[in-house]
Amino acid sequence: MRLETLLPVEALNEPRVIMTGTKEVIVEGHCGLFSYETSCIRLRTKAGLMAVQGDKLTIEHFGAQDAKICGQVESVSILEAG
Repeated sequence: MRLETLLPVEALNEPRVIMTGTKEVIVEGHCGLFSYETSCIRLRTKAGLMAVQGDKLTIEHFGAQDAKICGQVESVSILEAG
């Protein structure tokens, strides 16, 4: 059994993404904002650059480690670091 399967996500420095349908995305464990447009919001994470794409996107909450993005969400992807 691999160690990664025993540890919680937080211990692996991986971002946690919670989607509520296509209207809301909560990202826990981000490292900052990279870019902000109404069609694409990019966040830095330890796993790489996370892109939330869609239409009429807004940042409803932006904390030190969590963010809530609302609008018409079409996709969430991560471009791996390194």
